[in-house]
Amino acid sequence: MKSLKDIENMSLEHLEAVSLDETIVVPEDLMQKIQESLSRPAKRRVWMAGAAASIILLAGLGFGTARWQDEPKDTFDDPYLAYAELEKAFAIMSDGIRKGVSMAEESEAIIVRTTSVFSE
Repeated sequence: MKSLKDIENMSLEHLEAVSLDETIVVPEDLMQKIQESLSRPAKRRVWMAGAAASIILLAGLGFGTARWQDEPKDTFDDPYLAYAELEKAFAIMSDGIRKGVSMAEESEAIIVRTTSVFSE
């Protein structure tokens, strides 16, 4: 059995020749099994993302309520310095979000490529 890497490196002519080979028995419910297996990880990711978001939210609330007990104090005397620190924090968050989006796009491209090979 070929690995996914081997299949990705095959030429289109070789893939077409393999697809036309009638000695290979293809189960009738193959497409249904593929669809089920592709939808299962997506559901798991959604569930795991929701659980992670809930944990982060609860941790943030826990840290936030612990800080409310202290008296608020100013940390910056210079508003321009405070604004610069805020921009730096937003840049760090933006980089993290951008990295997550690019990882999701890469995963989506792999899924689309995989499903298009099986749907033809």
